[in-house]
Amino acid sequence: MIDREPVPSPILYTQTGCVDSRRVHDWLAQWGVTVIERNVTGDLAAVEALALTGTFATPLLVIGDRTVLGFRPALLANALGLPDDVI
Repeated sequence: MIDREPVPSPILYTQTGCVDSRRVHDWLAQWGVTVIERNVTGDLAAVEALALTGTFATPLLVIGDRTVLGFRPALLANALGLPDDVI
């Protein structure tokens, strides 16, 4: 039996009214990717958590120590370990 590190739950930082936040959210849902969504609009704890990443923009997908800023399907697929043919 091989011990593997648990895969961290992806966290998606979004904000209300952000077109790319909606695009990333919808793209992830299309591929059945479950994420913890943190909307920074009006949520101080989410804003503070986003600031700890060193990035102050949305959408930001965080998977462990990997991040993808913006709607970039190829990078999102790569970070999530999805097959290349999903983009």
